[in-house]
Amino acid sequence: MIVILGGGVSGQAAAKLCAKKNLPCTVVSDGEGVTLPDGELIVVSPGLHPEKSALYKAALASGKKIVSEMEFGSGFWNKPLLAITGTNGKTTTTELTCHLLRGCGVKAEVCGNIGRPLSDLAADGDDCEVAVIEVSSFQLEKICGFAPLAGVILNFQSDHIDRYPGGFAEYCATKKKLFDRIPEENRIWGLSFAEKSRRVSYENGVLLLDGEKFFDLNKSDLPGFHNGENAAAAVELCLRYLPLEKVKSREFSGLLGSFRRGKHRIEVVGTVNGITFVDDSKGTNPAAVLAAIDSLPGKLVILLGGLGKGMDFTPLASRAERFRAAVVYGADGADIARILKKHCVCIECGSDFKEVMQCAVNAAEPGDTVLLSPACASMDMFKNYAERGDVFARLAMEITKNP
Repeated sequence: MIVILGGGVSGQAAAKLCAKKNLPCTVVSDGEGVTLPDGELIVVSPGLHPEKSALYKAALASGKKIVSEMEFGSGFWNKPLLAITGTNGKTTTTELTCHLLRGCGVKAEVCGNIGRPLSDLAADGDDCEVAVIEVSSFQLEKICGFAPLAGVILNFQSDHIDRYPGGFAEYCATKKKLFDRIPEENRIWGLSFAEKSRRVSYENGVLLLDGEKFFDLNKSDLPGFHNGENAAAAVELCLRYLPLEKVKSREFSGLLGSFRRGKHRIEVVGTVNGITFVDDSKGTNPAAVLAAIDSLPGKLVILLGGLGKGMDFTPLASRAERFRAAVVYGADGADIARILKKHCVCIECGSDFKEVMQCAVNAAEPGDTVLLSPACASMDMFKNYAERGDVFARLAMEITKNP
């Protein structure tokens, strides 16, 4: 019997794969009176916290073998995997890699932390030639045979520290597990790891391949160093799967130029009365926020707050001179306020997001940008970061039209 912990998207995908392979399983979720069933293998969903989930704690105490849903799915996936992890840029890099491969005629699928769980793809992804998988640290905690063809670690920044007793060092060590079963020549380090060798580099907005000019990112939807890091990683991954002449082709360069980032990533959602509103709801840690700030001109009214995940917010103070005001809110907004109020105007709000937005609009002047880049997770007030960004965009228009 296979015991699947968590009845969400990942858990249901694991159950679907079990049904496909005629493997007996049971799916259980935390709840009053729920106990851990007996089984030979335990598959855990990434959303379960090892200290906060009663079932997960019971599983750890049982001594039974525990694997992540991603690990479970990979055991039934016999085609190439290209894997992406790191603190920031995973989603853009994953989507860009898939976009490039598809544009070159490869039947590629996005899966993992975005798109379909790998177990779902393993159950009915017969038409897929290569899976491009976004991998979180949560998914890497319980792996033992996960072996992508190639993988990239983009960067390490403070995030999810509340999950790891060993702090930042344990978080980084968990991310590095991605490389455990990848050949050394296919272990790709992001541009932030300056000492690592790589074929693709970045200078002043331009990608270089083997030292020669390859593509000008200033002519694309991938401006700034952080996007250069993402694009370089995507091209490196493609070099592990495609022939070199294909990557050097005009067709491939055209695909880099045609790529568009997804929603909630430094996305302009409107300009009213000279004030521009930018949704960067996916900026859920301080490093991502700094990248967003550096990509925008002029003065900013920045919205910061939510669930802090034990992160260090002091780097935000290094950009305080850019802030017309910082509007802080949510569960851990006070932690951010303690740091920023020494350096800039800091407006503390509660958990009414309409009030937060009204304060931001009142503080902004023509020519300013109101930036939602919270440096925190969203689940104290919203279902997810996407809902937070959608509410921001809606309220921006409502409040400016009806001040």
